[in-house]
This record gives sequence, structure tokens and C-alpha cells, in this order.
Amino acid sequence: MDPSSYPLPSVLQTALGVIGFFFPLMLFAVWATLAFLDLGRRDDLSAPLQVGWGFAVLLFPWLGAAAYHLGGRSRVPSSVRVVMIGGGVAVYLLLLLVGRAIGGIS
Repeated sequence: MDPSSYPLPSVLQTALGVIGFFFPLMLFAVWATLAFLDLGRRDDLSAPLQVGWGFAVLLFPWLGAAAYHLGGRSRVPSSVRVVMIGGGVAVYLLLLLVGRAIGGIS
């Protein structure tokens, strides 16, 4: 098939594709920033443990930040942590499902 005969994506498909591409990066930016702010303010953790959590957040982008917030006894209120992690994942999955249904994300 000739590539020039392919239909162009709609504005909605393009927007969903761009958002679907950048949303995980935005989630990581928010989760990591809050993790680093929380780590910097904690006096109850030793310096090696703070550095270890920092490396975990950086080396395992979404998993490390989510693990710190959900299992690392973050001082961020638990309701905020659950909404931040669970809501972020739920919104991303919803975005992928809508994008798949419309045809903008494959």
C-alpha cells in the first residue's frame, strides 16, 4: 500500500497519542519530586538509607517512587499517597483504553 494513501490522524487521536506518551514521564516527575522532598525532610532515616531510597527512585523510575510512597513510610498523608499512586495509574490506564478505542494509541 502506498504510504500517501494512509489517512491522517485526527486532532483527538494526535492529542491522545502525545498525552499517552508524556503522561508516564509526568507521573514520574511528580512522584520522584515528592519522594525526594520527603526524603530530604526526614530525620528518622540514616543517610545511607536516604541515599538508598534516592537511588531506588532514580534507578527504577515508577516502581522505586511508588515503592517509597507506599512502603517506605513516607510522611506524605496516606490518603494523598493512595490517590497519587492509584489515581495516576488509573488515569493512565483509562487514557490507554480510550486511546485504544478511538484508535490513536496502539
